[in-house]
Amino acid sequence: MNRGRLRFSAALLLAGACLLVYANGLTGGFTYDDKAIVRDNPRIRAPGRIDQVFGTQYFGGPPGSGTAYRPVLLLSFALQWWLHGGNAVPFHVANVFLHIVATLLFVMLLLRIGIPSPAAIAAGLLFAVHPIHVEAVTSVVGRGETQAAALVLGYLLLGLRGLAGGGRWWLALSLVLYFLALLSKESAAVAPALLFLCLVWKAEGNLPSRFRQALWRGLAVYVGSGVVLLFVLRARAWVLGGPIKSAETGIFELENPLAPLAPLTRAINACVIFFRYLGRLAFPLRLSSDESAWSIRLVTPHDLLGWLASLLIVALAVAAVLGLRQRMPAAFGFLFLCVAFLPSSNLVFPTGTIFAERLAYLPSAGFCLVAASWLIGAGDELAASSRRRVWLLAALAILLAARAIVRNPVWASDEALFTNMVWVSPESAKAHYDFAYMSGEIGNPRRALLHYTRATQIYATYWDAWAGRGRMERTLGHAEAAAKAYAESIRIAPKYDNGYFGLGLAREDLGDKKGAEEAYRKGLRANPRSLPLAYRFALLLTAEKARAAPHAWLWALAIEPTSLPARLGYAAWLRDAGRGDEALRQVEEVLRRSPRYAPALELRKEINGRARPAG
Repeated sequence: MNRGRLRFSAALLLAGACLLVYANGLTGGFTYDDKAIVRDNPRIRAPGRIDQVFGTQYFGGPPGSGTAYRPVLLLSFALQWWLHGGNAVPFHVANVFLHIVATLLFVMLLLRIGIPSPAAIAAGLLFAVHPIHVEAVTSVVGRGETQAAALVLGYLLLGLRGLAGGGRWWLALSLVLYFLALLSKESAAVAPALLFLCLVWKAEGNLPSRFRQALWRGLAVYVGSGVVLLFVLRARAWVLGGPIKSAETGIFELENPLAPLAPLTRAINACVIFFRYLGRLAFPLRLSSDESAWSIRLVTPHDLLGWLASLLIVALAVAAVLGLRQRMPAAFGFLFLCVAFLPSSNLVFPTGTIFAERLAYLPSAGFCLVAASWLIGAGDELAASSRRRVWLLAALAILLAARAIVRNPVWASDEALFTNMVWVSPESAKAHYDFAYMSGEIGNPRRALLHYTRATQIYATYWDAWAGRGRMERTLGHAEAAAKAYAESIRIAPKYDNGYFGLGLAREDLGDKKGAEEAYRKGLRANPRSLPLAYRFALLLTAEKARAAPHAWLWALAIEPTSLPARLGYAAWLRDAGRGDEALRQVEEVLRRSPRYAPALELRKEINGRARPAG
């Protein structure tokens, strides 16, 4: 094989491996966050809402909230929705295509910097089939990883070409890709550091000289990348309320128990968790889509394990840096792995999650190079004696591919996914919560109650799980137990609107109208913009014929003037108050917005019937 050039036959092999491995995941539906981000996301429905894509955080919500700003990722989903609507299959196809692109760009990058062709192709093959990528490729919203990785790898290739004399246009294009990558996934910020690593690898001389050459040679790209990064941070500050997040936006301990820890303790745990990633990369037998509290045991500064993990990482990193002198592909691969992991490692700052297999997508490229160089060797050509190594590589690729193929159906539906989560991560509170939520949705409240209860046993301050317990207790007719569960959710989170809403409903079931009214009032004081609370409060006051009922309806309509149930509820109150003309105007407003809204048609008929003279 020739250095520096990816042959068509090799590209076809790698693309075919990607297709073969992920073919049985193409027919899956929308699962988990796919629903909020793609299936049920009004921001991506039409080109006229493009301003919402760029003006809101990733999950939507009010300005100054959230921790993620990914408009280019949302735009990719929007473009597909405009083309083919809500059919999930094309979204999965696009994800596999991005995985193919990332795989080919990875191999092209290795060849570009002078990694021997056998090791580069072998690394690409392992990257193509590794099962730790299933979450990133088969889950629709996993596209954040594949899209950002493809853009980062493209940035590296174009930057290297421009610095090698390709001209300023290549450098400008590389900065465009960096900009798009940053707006696809925050972890792309590390791309300039990866470029520096590539330039160190390519430079000549001793290590200090090579570091200086890499610094000065890539200075123009580093400066340009810095300007792009500052612009994106300003955009994030405008939307999120801060360059990383607003001061009022916290990180839920359930998702990342490392977030509230002191920096030293967090860093030590990050080092331990790094080896958990290495374990799954080396032996991907146990794969899980959730590792939230408390399925990962945390260590303290007094635990020897944490210090040993930290020292071992330092030792391996130093050995890899020294290995650059002999141009050892394994050394480059390990450093690529470490650098690419930095943004999501929790080592420098806390992130939104403690551990997720999707986060290993780009970093795993470095691991695959390490494994490939050990398996296939670091020479330019494969000698006859290397046939055994080739067969070993082929056997490993087949095993990894088989594991990925078996893993793909886990992401076919919420039921399959959440069932697997509970089975693989039985100590994860969130896994039990998600399984319980799914169970309730498919009509199994007893099973849902069992797992909501387990979630609260694992994570005692899990207010959403307490509310879930309350909802299932109420579904099963246990109003008093429901009220206690909802009250506990409010005790933990005093501003939790769903807790007040459920508590009010439970007290209504118990016949305690005053208690229900008190719950809704307190909830509205804590959440004056909560339409569900305002609507239910208005219904209760209407049923009690309270004088404050019309004010409650107007409150609900002030929160959301387009709410059809709230406007129709107000119309019904006006009808009962003998104000038929006003009621009819409200009904006509509802029908103007939704001409076939059956409750409004029925109310209009009733009002007109009352107004018709007798006989």
